[in-house]
Amino acid sequence: MTAENKKLTTVLCGLSTALMAVSCLISPVGMFLWFGAATEYPQDVPLMDKAVIVVIAGGIAIVAGLILAIIAKIKNRQSKWAVVCIVLTSIFLFIGVIAAFFFIWTASQYHYQ
Repeated sequence: MTAENKKLTTVLCGLSTALMAVSCLISPVGMFLWFGAATEYPQDVPLMDKAVIVVIAGGIAIVAGLILAIIAKIKNRQSKWAVVCIVLTSIFLFIGVIAAFFFIWTASQYHYQ
């Protein structure tokens, strides 16, 4: 293992961790804002659009973090940080997908009057 690969792995794992943390902070806020805007009467369409963009950006960030962690693991097979990033990012991605489907289902059950 060269020192250059080790530095690259550290940078990739750091970026992966940062993207995961940002996604875990902004995605729930975006989902709650979207849900609140979707169930108000009358609907707040500009807020819904912004909240959906925030949720999509969080999803892109967590997928990018997963990809960076996988690349880091390929570059350095002995990296434990890369394994932790892959496992945690996969768990948070799964939870985010389930939460998004839950909020979409909940908003679709709301009956407008």
